[in-house]
Amino acid sequence: MVCLCLLVLAGGIGGVAGSFGDSETSVANSFTAWSSTLWLQTTQADFEAGIPIQANTRSSSGDVGLARANFIFALQGGSAAFWGYNVAANSWASMIGAPNTVGDGGALAYDGARYIYAFRGGGNNRAFWRYDTTLGVWTVLPNAPTNVGAGASLIHDGSRYVYAFRGNNQTDFWAYDTTSNSWAPRTAAPARVGAGGSLAYDRFRYIYAFRGNTTRTFWRYDASGNTWAAMANTPLGGTVGPGGRLVYDGSRYIYAFRGNGQTPFWQYDILSNTWTVLANTPAGVGAGGALAYAGSGYIYAFRGNGTAAFWRYDVFSNSWTSMTNALGNVTSGGSLAFVAASTYVGSATMSSQVRDTGKAGARWDALFWGETLQLNTDITFQVRASDTLFAANNGTLTWTSAGGTSPVTSGLPSGRYMQWRAVLTTSDTAVTPVLHEVRLYHY
Repeated sequence: MVCLCLLVLAGGIGGVAGSFGDSETSVANSFTAWSSTLWLQTTQADFEAGIPIQANTRSSSGDVGLARANFIFALQGGSAAFWGYNVAANSWASMIGAPNTVGDGGALAYDGARYIYAFRGGGNNRAFWRYDTTLGVWTVLPNAPTNVGAGASLIHDGSRYVYAFRGNNQTDFWAYDTTSNSWAPRTAAPARVGAGGSLAYDRFRYIYAFRGNTTRTFWRYDASGNTWAAMANTPLGGTVGPGGRLVYDGSRYIYAFRGNGQTPFWQYDILSNTWTVLANTPAGVGAGGALAYAGSGYIYAFRGNGTAAFWRYDVFSNSWTSMTNALGNVTSGGSLAFVAASTYVGSATMSSQVRDTGKAGARWDALFWGETLQLNTDITFQVRASDTLFAANNGTLTWTSAGGTSPVTSGLPSGRYMQWRAVLTTSDTAVTPVLHEVRLYHY
């Protein structure tokens, strides 16, 4: 006699949860009983322990959806090369090159809507350009007031102006008016700005700045009052030079490369005017070092220093990960600009970590999941199991389709080691399916 108790609970739109109790069999004079073990995955940490590919695990805590089709645009420096990095796919592509070779002081600034503004740099020219992210073309704009060199930097205020350090060991600070297509001087920086000069805007009123030039100097510019103020110096011993860079995270923190061929990485608290030393970069950052905040607690970075190294920093875990290398070695003038997309990728997978049941031939009793499906979206599952340990990214062990309707209680594999994979899809990139939790029962 077999007794199997199944409780199915409504869990929101398209959501289910399940619980398996004791099961018993009796044949002649033998008797066995078991209780299925539950493996529940429902938190951000649970899902990030697996392998999300083009899946977003951070926009909604404990949920998995399709990633946005975000891009990071990049100047290589030392050439006219201009690249696009597909954040979800972790892949690079060549874009239409800049109008001319980029050098020291090459810089990018995105306006948050459509255009990326760029300095050519190089120390002996004034070239200023605009890249149209919709059409994929460059436009030559009015030259900067004078030559731009090492330490030059650009930042857009999210409204009308692009603010700029000239660099080149000078104090010039300018504003480009996107409405009138013209440049105007602003109050000069308190001291000469050189290699490592950088700007970060808090989206409210203040622009924060590294002087660079192998100093620890850090300033704040009041865009309303057109005045500068000295802020807390960088951490002791941390002079900023080539590759020094700032990036704002959209809340209260600014993150910073020291550059100078060194590994320090810092966080500045806008509210307390204090610095914190974070996990060192994987290698020394030099000329061409660059940062771009991509939301969801991720910062992407060029190492520069004549290498193709490209990294991602996780704000929550304070850790670095190497991503797909750039298409060439990045040097002076290397720069990054993050462009957020309004659409989602068409498909993604969320693979679990591998579950060790501790028992050879372990039986997979049932698979449940909770989901929210918009029109034109779907989530389907695949499963696999083996008595031989395998890696979560194993490419040879066969997956078995479990379909798209929860719960699944038949046709599931057996084996000590178990893994599931969710496939999220949409035919309307304006919407995403959402996976809330996965429950696996085994004995």
